[in-house]
Amino acid sequence: GRERKREEERARYTMRETPAPPRRAQLLVLACTLLLALPVEAYSPHTAAKGGGRFYPPAEAAALIEKGACEESWFPQVLDHFAFNTSTTPAGTWQQRYFICQGMWKKPGAPKDPAPGPIFFYTGNEASVEGYVKATGLMWENAAPFSALLLFAEHRYYGKSLPFGEESFARENLHLLTHEQAMADYAHLLTTLKKSLRADDAPTIAFGGSYGGMLASWFRLKYPHVVVGAIAASAPILAFPGLDVKWDTSSYWAVVTRDTLPENGGVVDCAMAYTEAWAYLFDKSSAAGLKELTGIFGTCAPLGSARDVERLAVYLAVAIDTMAMGNFPYPSDYLTGGAGQLPAWPVRAACTALLSGSDVRGSEVRRSDVRESEAAFPGTRFGTRSAIADPAVLLDGMRAAAMVFYNASGEAKCLELPDDGDYDGVWNYQYCTELLPQETYFAMAGSPNDMFWKRSWSDAQVDAHCMKLYGVKPRRDWIAVQYGGLEGMRQASNIVFTNGGLDPWSAGGVLESLSPTVVSIFIPEGAHHLDLFFSRAEDPPCVRDARAQQVVHMHRWVAEARAAAK
Repeated sequence: GRERKREEERARYTMRETPAPPRRAQLLVLACTLLLALPVEAYSPHTAAKGGGRFYPPAEAAALIEKGACEESWFPQVLDHFAFNTSTTPAGTWQQRYFICQGMWKKPGAPKDPAPGPIFFYTGNEASVEGYVKATGLMWENAAPFSALLLFAEHRYYGKSLPFGEESFARENLHLLTHEQAMADYAHLLTTLKKSLRADDAPTIAFGGSYGGMLASWFRLKYPHVVVGAIAASAPILAFPGLDVKWDTSSYWAVVTRDTLPENGGVVDCAMAYTEAWAYLFDKSSAAGLKELTGIFGTCAPLGSARDVERLAVYLAVAIDTMAMGNFPYPSDYLTGGAGQLPAWPVRAACTALLSGSDVRGSEVRRSDVRESEAAFPGTRFGTRSAIADPAVLLDGMRAAAMVFYNASGEAKCLELPDDGDYDGVWNYQYCTELLPQETYFAMAGSPNDMFWKRSWSDAQVDAHCMKLYGVKPRRDWIAVQYGGLEGMRQASNIVFTNGGLDPWSAGGVLESLSPTVVSIFIPEGAHHLDLFFSRAEDPPCVRDARAQQVVHMHRWVAEARAAAK
Protein backbone atom coordinates (compact mmCIF):
# COMPACT_ATOMS: atom_id res chain seq x y z
CA GLY A 1 0.00 0.00 0.00
CA ARG A 2 1.27 3.38 -0.76
CA GLU A 3 1.00 5.85 2.11
CA ARG A 4 0.89 9.16 0.25
CA LYS A 5 -1.98 8.24 -2.04
CA ARG A 6 -3.90 6.69 0.82
CA GLU A 7 -3.92 10.14 2.44
CA GLU A 8 -5.25 11.70 -0.76
CA GLU A 9 -7.99 9.08 -1.02
CA ARG A 10 -9.13 9.84 2.51
CA ALA A 11 -9.18 13.59 1.88
CA ARG A 12 -11.49 13.27 -1.13
CA TYR A 13 -13.80 10.64 0.37
CA THR A 14 -16.71 12.89 1.10
CA MET A 15 -19.74 10.58 2.70
CA ARG A 16 1.36 -16.76 -3.31
CA GLU A 17 -0.46 -19.36 -2.06
CA THR A 18 0.02 -18.25 1.50
CA PRO A 19 3.72 -18.52 2.38
CA ALA A 20 4.29 -21.27 4.91
CA PRO A 21 6.13 -19.74 7.88
CA PRO A 22 9.71 -20.83 8.40
CA ARG A 23 10.32 -23.35 11.16
CA ARG A 24 11.94 -20.70 13.31
CA ALA A 25 8.85 -18.51 12.84
CA GLN A 26 6.59 -21.37 13.93
CA LEU A 27 8.58 -21.67 17.14
CA LEU A 28 8.35 -17.90 17.67
CA VAL A 29 4.57 -18.08 17.27
CA LEU A 30 4.41 -20.63 20.06
CA ALA A 31 6.78 -18.58 22.20
CA CYS A 32 4.78 -15.40 21.62
CA THR A 33 1.55 -17.15 22.53
CA LEU A 34 2.90 -18.74 25.71
CA LEU A 35 4.59 -15.56 26.92
CA LEU A 36 1.82 -13.04 26.34
CA ALA A 37 1.16 -12.91 30.07
CA LEU A 38 4.78 -12.30 31.03
CA PRO A 39 6.36 -8.87 31.41
CA VAL A 40 8.75 -8.12 28.59
CA GLU A 41 11.69 -8.09 31.02
CA ALA A 42 11.05 -11.78 31.69
CA TYR A 43 10.85 -12.58 27.99
CA SER A 44 13.56 -10.67 26.19
CA PRO A 45 17.21 -11.35 27.11
CA HIS A 46 18.14 -7.96 25.65
CA THR A 47 15.63 -5.74 27.42
CA ALA A 48 17.46 -4.73 30.57
CA ALA A 49 20.74 -4.01 28.79
CA LYS A 50 19.23 -2.12 25.88
CA GLY A 51 16.73 0.13 27.60
CA GLY A 52 13.61 -1.88 26.78
CA GLY A 53 10.47 -1.60 28.83
CA ARG A 54 9.83 2.13 28.47
CA PHE A 55 6.77 3.06 26.44
CA TYR A 56 6.10 6.12 24.35
CA PRO A 57 2.42 6.94 23.89
CA PRO A 58 1.80 9.93 21.60
CA ALA A 59 2.58 12.67 24.13
CA GLU A 60 5.86 11.10 25.24
CA ALA A 61 6.81 10.35 21.63
CA ALA A 62 6.25 14.00 20.73
CA ALA A 63 8.39 15.11 23.68
CA LEU A 64 11.22 12.84 22.58
CA ILE A 65 11.05 14.20 19.04
CA GLU A 66 11.14 17.75 20.39
CA LYS A 67 14.30 16.85 22.33
CA GLY A 68 15.90 15.93 19.01
CA ALA A 69 15.81 19.59 17.89
CA CYS A 70 15.02 18.76 14.26
CA GLU A 71 15.55 21.34 11.56
CA GLU A 72 13.93 21.29 8.15
CA SER A 73 16.72 21.80 5.63
CA TRP A 74 17.26 21.81 1.88
CA PHE A 75 20.06 20.27 -0.12
CA PRO A 76 21.08 21.27 -3.69
CA GLN A 77 20.72 17.84 -5.23
CA VAL A 78 21.95 16.63 -8.62
CA LEU A 79 19.10 16.34 -11.11
CA ASP A 80 20.40 13.29 -12.98
CA HIS A 81 23.21 11.31 -11.37
CA PHE A 82 23.79 9.09 -14.38
CA ALA A 83 23.91 11.54 -17.29
CA PHE A 84 27.11 13.11 -18.55
CA ASN A 85 25.94 14.56 -21.85
CA THR A 86 24.18 17.73 -20.78
CA SER A 87 23.26 18.55 -24.37
CA THR A 88 20.58 15.85 -24.24
CA THR A 89 19.78 15.79 -20.51
CA PRO A 90 19.06 18.91 -18.44
CA ALA A 91 21.90 19.82 -16.12
CA GLY A 92 21.63 21.54 -12.78
CA THR A 93 20.27 20.91 -9.31
CA TRP A 94 17.01 20.91 -7.42
CA GLN A 95 16.18 21.37 -3.75
CA GLN A 96 15.80 18.14 -1.78
CA ARG A 97 14.20 18.39 1.63
CA TYR A 98 15.54 16.63 4.69
CA PHE A 99 15.28 16.89 8.47
CA ILE A 100 18.44 16.89 10.57
CA CYS A 101 18.10 16.26 14.31
CA GLN A 102 21.22 16.94 16.39
CA GLY A 103 19.72 17.30 19.85
CA MET A 104 21.10 13.99 21.13
CA TRP A 105 24.18 13.73 18.93
CA LYS A 106 27.72 13.51 20.27
CA LYS A 107 29.51 15.94 18.00
CA PRO A 108 33.11 15.36 16.89
CA GLY A 109 36.00 16.84 18.81
CA ALA A 110 35.13 16.09 22.45
CA PRO A 111 38.33 16.18 24.58
CA LYS A 112 38.17 12.63 25.91
CA ASP A 113 36.48 11.00 22.92
CA PRO A 114 36.78 13.03 19.71
CA ALA A 115 34.93 10.48 17.56
CA PRO A 116 31.41 11.57 16.55
CA GLY A 117 28.32 9.62 17.46
CA PRO A 118 26.74 7.51 14.75
CA ILE A 119 24.20 8.71 12.20
CA PHE A 120 20.77 7.11 11.90
CA PHE A 121 19.55 7.72 8.35
CA TYR A 122 15.97 7.18 7.19
CA THR A 123 15.73 6.28 3.51
CA GLY A 124 12.58 8.19 2.70
CA ASN A 125 9.90 6.47 0.68
CA GLU A 126 6.75 7.39 -1.23
CA ALA A 127 5.30 10.11 1.00
CA SER A 128 6.13 13.38 2.69
CA VAL A 129 9.07 12.91 5.01
CA GLU A 130 7.36 14.45 8.07
CA GLY A 131 5.36 11.26 8.56
CA TYR A 132 8.53 9.22 8.96
CA VAL A 133 10.05 11.78 11.33
CA LYS A 134 7.00 11.42 13.57
CA ALA A 135 6.57 7.65 13.31
CA THR A 136 10.02 6.04 13.34
CA GLY A 137 10.31 5.44 17.05
CA LEU A 138 13.09 2.85 16.75
CA MET A 139 15.42 5.64 15.66
CA TRP A 140 14.21 8.09 18.29
CA GLU A 141 14.27 5.71 21.24
CA ASN A 142 17.88 4.78 20.48
CA ALA A 143 19.17 8.25 19.61
CA ALA A 144 20.26 9.11 23.17
CA PRO A 145 21.68 5.65 24.05
CA PHE A 146 23.79 5.77 20.87
CA SER A 147 24.41 9.56 21.02
CA ALA A 148 23.21 9.54 17.41
CA LEU A 149 22.39 12.20 14.88
CA LEU A 150 19.10 11.52 13.12
CA LEU A 151 18.68 12.33 9.44
CA PHE A 152 15.45 11.88 7.48
CA ALA A 153 15.68 12.32 3.70
CA GLU A 154 12.69 12.93 1.46
CA HIS A 155 12.39 10.87 -1.73
CA ARG A 156 12.44 12.80 -4.99
CA TYR A 157 8.97 13.50 -6.45
CA TYR A 158 7.28 13.16 -3.03
CA GLY A 159 6.34 15.69 -0.40
CA LYS A 160 8.09 18.98 -1.19
CA SER A 161 11.09 17.41 -2.96
CA LEU A 162 9.98 18.14 -6.51
CA PRO A 163 12.80 18.27 -9.09
CA PHE A 164 10.71 20.24 -11.60
CA GLY A 165 8.53 22.13 -9.16
CA GLU A 166 4.86 22.21 -10.10
CA GLU A 167 5.72 20.55 -13.42
CA SER A 168 7.31 17.50 -11.77
CA PHE A 169 4.36 15.25 -12.57
CA ALA A 170 4.14 16.18 -16.22
CA ARG A 171 4.65 13.07 -18.31
CA GLU A 172 7.82 14.40 -19.89
CA ASN A 173 9.40 15.04 -16.46
CA LEU A 174 8.80 11.67 -14.80
CA HIS A 175 11.78 9.91 -16.38
CA LEU A 176 14.01 10.86 -13.43
CA LEU A 177 11.71 9.14 -10.93
CA THR A 178 13.60 5.89 -10.27
CA HIS A 179 14.76 4.18 -7.12
CA GLU A 180 18.34 4.31 -8.48
CA GLN A 181 18.19 8.11 -8.67
CA ALA A 182 16.73 8.24 -5.16
CA MET A 183 19.53 6.11 -3.70
CA ALA A 184 22.13 8.22 -5.49
CA ASP A 185 20.44 11.26 -3.92
CA TYR A 186 20.87 9.68 -0.50
CA ALA A 187 24.52 8.76 -1.09
CA HIS A 188 25.32 12.29 -2.29
CA LEU A 189 23.41 13.90 0.59
CA LEU A 190 25.06 11.73 3.23
CA THR A 191 28.64 12.04 2.02
CA THR A 192 28.31 15.81 1.61
CA LEU A 193 26.69 16.40 5.00
CA LYS A 194 29.19 14.19 6.81
CA LYS A 195 32.03 16.28 5.43
CA SER A 196 30.37 19.53 6.44
CA LEU A 197 29.73 18.16 9.96
CA ARG A 198 33.33 16.87 10.25
CA ALA A 199 31.81 13.41 10.71
CA ASP A 200 33.29 11.45 7.81
CA ASP A 201 34.01 8.51 10.10
CA ALA A 202 30.60 8.52 11.85
CA PRO A 203 29.13 5.00 11.44
CA THR A 204 25.86 5.38 9.56
CA ILE A 205 22.90 3.01 9.73
CA ALA A 206 20.05 3.08 7.21
CA PHE A 207 16.48 2.59 8.40
CA GLY A 208 13.38 2.12 6.31
CA GLY A 209 9.95 0.55 6.23
CA SER A 210 8.00 -0.83 3.26
CA TYR A 211 9.50 0.74 0.11
CA GLY A 212 11.84 2.58 2.46
CA GLY A 213 12.93 -0.82 3.79
CA MET A 214 13.60 -1.99 0.25
CA LEU A 215 15.70 1.11 -0.31
CA ALA A 216 17.57 0.60 2.98
CA SER A 217 18.55 -2.98 2.05
CA TRP A 218 19.47 -2.09 -1.52
CA PHE A 219 21.36 0.96 -0.28
CA ARG A 220 23.52 -1.23 1.94
CA LEU A 221 24.05 -3.63 -0.98
CA LYS A 222 24.91 -0.88 -3.46
CA TYR A 223 26.64 1.70 -1.24
CA PRO A 224 28.30 -0.38 1.52
CA HIS A 225 30.92 2.33 2.08
CA VAL A 226 28.21 4.87 2.93
CA VAL A 227 26.20 2.88 5.49
CA VAL A 228 27.54 0.18 7.81
CA GLY A 229 24.21 -1.59 8.18
CA ALA A 230 20.51 -1.44 7.39
CA ILE A 231 17.26 -2.08 9.26
CA ALA A 232 14.80 -3.11 6.54
CA ALA A 233 11.30 -3.50 7.95
CA SER A 234 8.45 -5.00 5.90
CA ALA A 235 10.56 -4.77 2.75
CA PRO A 236 9.07 -6.89 -0.08
CA ILE A 237 12.31 -7.18 -2.05
CA LEU A 238 11.26 -10.60 -3.39
CA ALA A 239 8.00 -9.34 -4.93
CA PHE A 240 9.41 -9.26 -8.46
CA PRO A 241 9.50 -11.63 -11.43
CA GLY A 242 12.69 -13.34 -12.56
CA LEU A 243 14.28 -13.79 -9.14
CA ASP A 244 15.73 -17.01 -7.78
CA VAL A 245 12.52 -17.44 -5.76
CA LYS A 246 9.21 -17.50 -7.60
CA TRP A 247 6.88 -14.61 -6.83
CA ASP A 248 3.14 -15.35 -6.89
CA THR A 249 1.32 -12.03 -6.73
CA SER A 250 -1.86 -13.65 -5.35
CA SER A 251 0.02 -14.53 -2.16
CA TYR A 252 -0.47 -10.94 -1.04
CA TRP A 253 -4.26 -11.32 -0.99
CA ALA A 254 -3.94 -14.72 0.69
CA VAL A 255 -2.28 -13.02 3.66
CA VAL A 256 -5.04 -10.38 3.77
CA THR A 257 -7.50 -13.27 3.97
CA ARG A 258 -5.47 -15.00 6.66
CA ASP A 259 -5.80 -11.91 8.86
CA THR A 260 -9.59 -12.31 8.91
CA LEU A 261 -9.46 -15.86 10.32
CA PRO A 262 -10.21 -16.26 14.03
CA GLU A 263 -6.91 -17.99 14.73
CA ASN A 264 -5.20 -14.79 13.55
CA GLY A 265 -7.44 -12.43 15.51
CA GLY A 266 -10.23 -12.16 12.97
CA VAL A 267 -13.82 -13.34 13.23
CA VAL A 268 -15.51 -16.64 12.43
CA ASP A 269 -17.21 -16.54 9.00
CA CYS A 270 -15.59 -13.23 8.00
CA ALA A 271 -13.66 -14.68 5.05
CA MET A 272 -16.67 -16.63 3.83
CA ALA A 273 -18.90 -13.57 4.11
CA TYR A 274 -16.48 -11.58 1.95
CA THR A 275 -16.43 -14.38 -0.61
CA GLU A 276 -20.22 -14.40 -0.82
CA ALA A 277 -20.44 -10.61 -0.90
CA TRP A 278 -18.28 -10.31 -4.02
CA ALA A 279 -20.59 -12.72 -5.85
CA TYR A 280 -23.61 -10.65 -4.84
CA LEU A 281 -21.81 -7.46 -5.87
CA PHE A 282 -20.92 -8.64 -9.36
CA ASP A 283 -24.47 -9.92 -9.86
CA LYS A 284 -25.74 -6.33 -9.77
CA SER A 285 -24.73 -5.18 -13.26
CA SER A 286 -28.25 -4.54 -14.54
CA ALA A 287 -29.72 -1.05 -14.46
CA ALA A 288 -31.75 -1.92 -11.37
CA GLY A 289 -28.75 -3.58 -9.73
CA LEU A 290 -26.50 -0.58 -10.37
CA LYS A 291 -29.07 1.70 -8.83
CA GLU A 292 -29.28 -0.58 -5.79
CA LEU A 293 -25.49 -0.62 -5.37
CA THR A 294 -25.35 3.17 -5.66
CA GLY A 295 -27.81 3.42 -2.79
CA ILE A 296 -26.19 0.77 -0.58
CA PHE A 297 -22.65 2.11 -0.90
CA GLY A 298 -23.49 5.80 -1.14
CA THR A 299 -21.26 6.55 -4.11
CA CYS A 300 -20.89 10.23 -4.99
CA ALA A 301 -21.72 9.50 -8.63
CA PRO A 302 -24.22 6.86 -9.76
CA LEU A 303 -22.73 3.56 -10.90
CA GLY A 304 -23.38 3.22 -14.60
CA SER A 305 -21.71 0.08 -15.90
CA ALA A 306 -20.14 -3.28 -15.06
CA ARG A 307 -16.79 -1.49 -15.12
CA ASP A 308 -18.02 0.77 -12.31
CA VAL A 309 -18.89 -2.33 -10.30
CA GLU A 310 -15.33 -3.59 -10.78
CA ARG A 311 -13.97 -0.21 -9.69
CA LEU A 312 -16.15 -0.36 -6.58
CA ALA A 313 -14.99 -3.90 -5.81
CA VAL A 314 -11.32 -2.96 -6.07
CA TYR A 315 -11.90 0.06 -3.85
CA LEU A 316 -13.51 -2.14 -1.22
CA ALA A 317 -10.65 -4.64 -1.46
CA VAL A 318 -8.13 -1.83 -0.98
CA ALA A 319 -9.92 -0.89 2.26
CA ILE A 320 -9.53 -4.32 3.86
CA ASP A 321 -5.99 -4.74 2.52
CA THR A 322 -4.99 -1.38 4.03
CA MET A 323 -6.48 -2.43 7.36
CA ALA A 324 -4.50 -5.67 7.16
CA MET A 325 -1.35 -3.59 6.68
CA GLY A 326 -2.39 -1.39 9.59
CA ASN A 327 -3.54 -4.23 11.85
CA PHE A 328 -1.87 -2.63 14.85
CA PRO A 329 -2.70 -3.39 18.50
CA TYR A 330 -3.68 0.21 19.28
CA PRO A 331 -5.59 3.01 17.53
CA SER A 332 -3.44 4.62 14.85
CA ASP A 333 -3.63 7.38 12.26
CA TYR A 334 -0.52 6.20 10.39
CA LEU A 335 -2.48 5.01 7.34
CA THR A 336 -5.19 7.66 7.52
CA GLY A 337 -2.87 10.62 7.11
CA GLY A 338 -4.16 12.09 10.35
CA ALA A 339 -7.80 12.07 9.18
CA GLY A 340 -9.10 10.12 12.15
CA GLN A 341 -7.79 6.89 13.60
CA LEU A 342 -8.21 3.27 12.74
CA PRO A 343 -9.26 1.27 15.81
CA ALA A 344 -7.00 -1.27 17.47
CA TRP A 345 -6.91 -4.49 15.42
CA PRO A 346 -8.89 -2.87 12.56
CA VAL A 347 -9.35 -6.13 10.63
CA ARG A 348 -11.32 -7.49 13.54
CA ALA A 349 -13.36 -4.28 13.62
CA ALA A 350 -14.04 -4.54 9.88
CA CYS A 351 -15.08 -8.18 10.19
CA THR A 352 -17.42 -7.27 13.03
CA ALA A 353 -18.99 -4.56 10.89
CA LEU A 354 -19.28 -6.91 7.93
CA LEU A 355 -21.12 -9.52 9.96
CA SER A 356 -23.37 -6.92 11.60
CA GLY A 357 -23.27 -7.90 15.23
CA SER A 358 -21.58 -11.29 15.34
CA ASP A 359 -20.59 -12.39 18.84
CA VAL A 360 -16.83 -11.68 18.86
CA ARG A 361 -14.26 -10.58 21.38
CA GLY A 362 -13.86 -6.85 21.68
CA SER A 363 -11.00 -5.29 19.73
CA GLU A 364 -9.44 -4.15 22.98
CA VAL A 365 -8.79 -7.75 24.07
CA ARG A 366 -5.24 -8.92 23.37
CA ARG A 367 -5.14 -11.93 21.11
CA SER A 368 -3.95 -14.99 22.98
CA ASP A 369 -4.65 -17.49 20.20
CA VAL A 370 -2.58 -16.18 17.31
CA ARG A 371 -1.11 -18.97 15.23
CA GLU A 372 0.14 -19.26 11.70
CA SER A 373 -2.37 -20.76 9.28
CA GLU A 374 -1.36 -23.61 7.04
CA ALA A 375 -0.59 -22.92 3.37
CA ALA A 376 -4.30 -23.23 2.51
CA PHE A 377 -7.29 -22.22 4.60
CA PRO A 378 -9.02 -25.07 6.44
CA GLY A 379 -12.19 -26.08 4.64
CA THR A 380 -14.10 -26.28 7.89
CA ARG A 381 -13.28 -22.63 8.51
CA PHE A 382 -13.29 -21.08 5.06
CA GLY A 383 -15.67 -23.40 3.23
CA THR A 384 -18.85 -22.95 5.26
CA ARG A 385 -21.46 -20.37 4.37
CA SER A 386 -21.80 -17.23 6.42
CA ALA A 387 -24.84 -16.71 8.60
CA ILE A 388 -26.14 -13.81 6.48
CA ALA A 389 -28.65 -14.98 3.88
CA ASP A 390 -29.91 -11.60 2.62
CA PRO A 391 -27.62 -10.17 -0.12
CA ALA A 392 -28.61 -6.58 0.65
CA VAL A 393 -27.73 -7.03 4.33
CA LEU A 394 -24.37 -8.56 3.46
CA LEU A 395 -23.54 -5.81 0.98
CA ASP A 396 -24.45 -3.20 3.57
CA GLY A 397 -22.09 -5.02 5.94
CA MET A 398 -19.37 -4.78 3.30
CA ARG A 399 -19.98 -1.03 3.10
CA ALA A 400 -19.75 -0.77 6.89
CA ALA A 401 -16.50 -2.74 6.90
CA ALA A 402 -14.93 -0.42 4.32
CA MET A 403 -16.10 2.60 6.29
CA VAL A 404 -13.92 1.55 9.22
CA PHE A 405 -11.10 2.82 7.02
CA TYR A 406 -12.69 5.28 4.63
CA ASN A 407 -14.68 7.08 7.31
CA ALA A 408 -12.19 7.01 10.17
CA SER A 409 -12.65 10.78 10.39
CA GLY A 410 -16.42 10.44 10.92
CA GLU A 411 -16.99 13.17 8.33
CA ALA A 412 -17.59 11.15 5.16
CA LYS A 413 -20.66 11.99 3.08
CA CYS A 414 -20.33 9.81 0.01
CA LEU A 415 -17.87 7.47 -1.66
CA GLU A 416 -15.91 8.86 -4.60
CA LEU A 417 -14.31 6.07 -6.58
CA PRO A 418 -10.83 6.90 -7.89
CA ASP A 419 -10.18 6.99 -11.61
CA ASP A 420 -8.62 3.93 -13.19
CA GLY A 421 -4.94 3.82 -12.29
CA ASP A 422 -5.29 6.56 -9.68
CA TYR A 423 -4.94 4.48 -6.52
CA ASP A 424 -1.34 5.34 -5.79
CA GLY A 425 -0.55 8.62 -7.52
CA VAL A 426 2.93 8.95 -8.96
CA TRP A 427 3.91 5.61 -7.38
CA ASN A 428 1.94 4.11 -10.24
CA TYR A 429 4.72 5.34 -12.54
CA GLN A 430 7.26 3.43 -10.48
CA TYR A 431 5.24 0.27 -11.03
CA CYS A 432 4.95 0.99 -14.74
CA THR A 433 8.73 1.27 -15.09
CA GLU A 434 10.43 -0.99 -12.53
CA LEU A 435 7.42 -2.98 -11.22
CA LEU A 436 7.90 -1.59 -7.73
CA PRO A 437 5.11 -3.48 -5.97
CA GLN A 438 1.54 -2.19 -6.12
CA GLU A 439 -1.17 -4.53 -4.92
CA THR A 440 -3.91 -3.26 -7.21
CA TYR A 441 -2.07 -5.06 -10.04
CA PHE A 442 -1.68 -8.31 -8.08
CA ALA A 443 -3.74 -11.36 -9.03
CA MET A 444 -6.58 -12.59 -6.85
CA ALA A 445 -7.03 -16.36 -6.98
CA GLY A 446 -10.46 -16.63 -5.35
CA SER A 447 -11.71 -19.34 -3.01
CA PRO A 448 -10.23 -21.48 -1.51
CA ASN A 449 -6.92 -19.59 -1.84
CA ASP A 450 -8.27 -16.21 -0.79
CA MET A 451 -11.59 -14.53 -0.02
CA PHE A 452 -11.67 -12.35 -3.14
CA TRP A 453 -12.79 -12.90 -6.71
CA LYS A 454 -10.69 -14.17 -9.57
CA ARG A 455 -8.85 -11.25 -11.09
CA SER A 456 -5.56 -10.79 -12.90
CA TRP A 457 -3.65 -8.50 -15.22
CA SER A 458 -1.78 -9.96 -18.17
CA ASP A 459 1.55 -8.48 -19.20
CA ALA A 460 -0.12 -7.17 -22.35
CA GLN A 461 -2.81 -5.42 -20.31
CA VAL A 462 -0.23 -3.84 -18.01
CA ASP A 463 1.84 -2.70 -20.98
CA ALA A 464 -1.18 -1.10 -22.66
CA HIS A 465 -2.27 0.54 -19.42
CA CYS A 466 1.18 1.99 -18.71
CA MET A 467 1.66 3.15 -22.29
CA LYS A 468 -1.65 4.99 -22.10
CA LEU A 469 -0.77 6.69 -18.82
CA TYR A 470 2.93 7.39 -19.23
CA GLY A 471 4.20 6.15 -22.58
CA VAL A 472 6.35 3.47 -20.89
CA LYS A 473 6.36 -0.29 -20.37
CA PRO A 474 7.76 -2.10 -17.32
CA ARG A 475 11.28 -3.50 -17.52
CA ARG A 476 10.25 -6.75 -15.87
CA ASP A 477 13.64 -8.31 -15.24
CA TRP A 478 15.50 -5.18 -14.16
CA ILE A 479 15.30 -5.72 -10.39
CA ALA A 480 16.42 -9.33 -10.83
CA VAL A 481 19.34 -8.19 -12.98
CA GLN A 482 20.40 -5.56 -10.44
CA TYR A 483 19.98 -7.42 -7.16
CA GLY A 484 19.58 -11.12 -7.88
CA GLY A 485 17.02 -12.01 -5.20
CA LEU A 486 18.18 -14.17 -2.32
CA GLU A 487 21.54 -15.00 -3.86
CA GLY A 488 22.33 -11.33 -4.29
CA MET A 489 21.47 -10.63 -0.67
CA ARG A 490 23.68 -13.52 0.48
CA GLN A 491 26.62 -11.50 -0.87
CA ALA A 492 25.68 -8.55 1.35
CA SER A 493 26.28 -8.06 5.07
CA ASN A 494 24.80 -6.22 8.02
CA ILE A 495 21.14 -6.19 7.02
CA VAL A 496 18.24 -7.05 9.33
CA PHE A 497 14.96 -7.87 7.59
CA THR A 498 11.82 -7.89 9.72
CA ASN A 499 8.42 -9.14 8.58
CA GLY A 500 5.11 -9.33 10.40
CA GLY A 501 2.83 -12.34 10.21
CA LEU A 502 -0.19 -10.01 9.85
CA ASP A 503 1.36 -7.90 7.08
CA PRO A 504 0.34 -8.78 3.50
CA TRP A 505 3.72 -7.53 2.27
CA SER A 506 5.42 -10.34 4.19
CA ALA A 507 4.47 -12.49 1.19
CA GLY A 508 7.31 -10.80 -0.69
CA GLY A 509 9.71 -10.51 2.21
CA VAL A 510 12.87 -12.32 3.28
CA LEU A 511 11.59 -14.82 5.84
CA GLU A 512 14.78 -16.78 6.53
CA SER A 513 18.22 -15.56 7.59
CA LEU A 514 20.66 -15.80 4.69
CA SER A 515 23.93 -15.56 6.61
CA PRO A 516 25.15 -14.63 10.10
CA THR A 517 25.01 -10.96 9.10
CA VAL A 518 21.96 -10.93 6.77
CA VAL A 519 19.31 -11.76 9.31
CA SER A 520 15.55 -12.26 9.17
CA ILE A 521 13.34 -11.64 12.19
CA PHE A 522 9.78 -12.91 11.88
CA ILE A 523 7.17 -11.16 14.06
CA PRO A 524 4.01 -13.27 14.26
CA GLU A 525 1.77 -10.51 15.62
CA GLY A 526 3.38 -7.72 13.63
CA ALA A 527 1.62 -5.70 10.95
CA HIS A 528 3.29 -3.34 8.46
CA HIS A 529 6.68 -2.29 9.95
CA LEU A 530 5.17 -2.05 13.44
CA ASP A 531 8.66 -2.67 14.82
CA LEU A 532 9.82 0.72 13.51
CA PHE A 533 7.16 2.58 15.50
CA PHE A 534 7.41 3.92 19.04
CA SER A 535 7.19 1.32 21.81
CA ARG A 536 3.72 1.04 23.28
CA ALA A 537 2.33 -0.93 26.21
CA GLU A 538 -0.02 -2.68 23.78
CA ASP A 539 2.83 -4.15 21.72
CA PRO A 540 2.97 -7.95 21.85
CA PRO A 541 6.21 -9.35 23.32
CA CYS A 542 7.28 -10.62 19.89
CA VAL A 543 7.37 -7.03 18.62
CA ARG A 544 9.39 -5.85 21.62
CA ASP A 545 11.84 -8.70 21.23
CA ALA A 546 12.32 -7.90 17.53
CA ARG A 547 13.26 -4.34 18.45
CA ALA A 548 15.69 -5.60 21.08
CA GLN A 549 17.34 -7.86 18.52
CA GLN A 550 17.62 -4.98 16.06
CA VAL A 551 19.40 -2.89 18.71
CA VAL A 552 21.89 -5.69 19.35
CA HIS A 553 22.81 -5.71 15.66
CA MET A 554 23.04 -1.91 15.60
CA HIS A 555 25.52 -1.96 18.50
CA ARG A 556 27.61 -4.56 16.71
CA TRP A 557 27.70 -2.60 13.44
CA VAL A 558 28.80 0.59 15.19
CA ALA A 559 31.44 -1.21 17.26
CA GLU A 560 32.85 -2.99 14.22
CA ALA A 561 32.98 0.23 12.19
CA ARG A 562 34.84 2.04 14.95
CA ALA A 563 37.26 -0.82 15.42
CA ALA A 564 37.97 -0.89 11.69
CA ALA A 565 38.61 2.87 11.67
CA LYS A 566 41.35 2.70 14.32
